[in-house]
Amino acid sequence: MRKIKMLPTGVNRHRCHCLFLAVILLLVAAPLCQAQTSRFAATYYNRGNDRYKKGDLDGAIADYDAALIFNPRWALAYNMRGSARYNKGDLDGSIADYTRAIEIDPHLALAHYNRGKARRDVGDLDGGIADYTTAIKINPHLSSALNNRGNARRDKGDLDGAMADLDKAVRFDSHNTLVYNNRGLVRRAKGDLQGAIADYDRAIEINPRFAEAYSNRGNARLDRRDLDGSIADYELAIKIDPFFAKAYGNRGLARLFQGDKVGAEKDFDQCLKLDPKLKPLLEEQIEQAKQRLAARQ
Repeated sequence: MRKIKMLPTGVNRHRCHCLFLAVILLLVAAPLCQAQTSRFAATYYNRGNDRYKKGDLDGAIADYDAALIFNPRWALAYNMRGSARYNKGDLDGSIADYTRAIEIDPHLALAHYNRGKARRDVGDLDGGIADYTTAIKINPHLSSALNNRGNARRDKGDLDGAMADLDKAVRFDSHNTLVYNNRGLVRRAKGDLQGAIADYDRAIEINPRFAEAYSNRGNARLDRRDLDGSIADYELAIKIDPFFAKAYGNRGLARLFQGDKVGAEKDFDQCLKLDPKLKPLLEEQIEQAKQRLAARQ
């Protein structure tokens, strides 16, 4: 006759009870541990953001590293670490972080936008344009992405495409000085000097201390042979930013056209003192100016 199996008794019953308690503790503790891990990740992430804002990029990166240890699938943390690396000049590292953020969250428009900036900076204009395009699809009113895609298209020589992007950016953000300045560059490249000057005027109206807009307006005025107007603009740019090398170089060109060779040489010297890398471009511009002067005689 077979023995009937009974419920565990004695030691076996005690083991079963302990196993049951362990399962209950695990079910209760798991969410608590997960919540604690999330809090640790958020603490490091927030401190990283504070350090980033203060310019402590190394400290910010260290905090984002820690946040990602606690939460390896936090797209925003990868995006912010990418931005810190970008500002340190580590373009490859920033692209890797933005790419990881996009893998985790393909709809994070900011990560596409940021990777587009980094790709443009490494010379990958097509990659940059593709990223800006994705960011715009996700957020059609992202004026910064329209502005940057317009710049990249200008760099590629697609002036009509650049103009279309910058026109849209102005509609979405009518007080963005950078957009007006950049549209002025495109208009000047297309030969619309009056339109370019109008855009620079608007940029300066919004931000009277926008040195680059004064310098660019000076370039457009120089193209129109308004030498006094161009020199006045370059001087305003230099007054705002005494270390603006290109403004010295451009004022030197205007002075050369005026016949002020001594003043021109001083400006050229100061330009190269501030930024020696401009020497090839400046020499080319000086040669072109001399040829134009010779043709007038």
